[in-house]
Amino acid sequence: MKVKVKIIPELDETEIIIQSKEMTSEIKNIERFISLYDLSLSVKKGDRNYTISPHEIYYIDAVDHDVFVYTKDDVYEINQKLYQLEEMYPSILLRVNKNTLINYKMIHSFKSSINGRMEAELKNKDRIVISRMYVPKLKALLKGENI
Repeated sequence: MKVKVKIIPELDETEIIIQSKEMTSEIKNIERFISLYDLSLSVKKGDRNYTISPHEIYYIDAVDHDVFVYTKDDVYEINQKLYQLEEMYPSILLRVNKNTLINYKMIHSFKSSINGRMEAELKNKDRIVISRMYVPKLKALLKGENI
């Protein structure tokens, strides 16, 4: 794969062109990742609304009927359901148990736990239990395999 960057001062907006012999899953993933780059999520903390980039997310957790977004230093509430966020950001967020999605790029380390589960330590030092059902998917993703 070749990557070229061409600077054109006259352009009003950045344009990304992908040229390929055929549409592959790799090309689809690249397209999805690039299209998500500028998207932001509307979140709430207390009585204030904020927008954050999906790349700032460390993990998302559902507690009862509330969904919380955890970043490096803050916790926000969001109106979307876990499955909606999982569908919106499949190249960023990975389900690791019934109530949690993680940004797998924020994993600092992980270790095996009891009954085939794993525990991931994120870059912000939070620890997340990964259900054994989702361990193979995470391992494949971390190896760079398409899932």
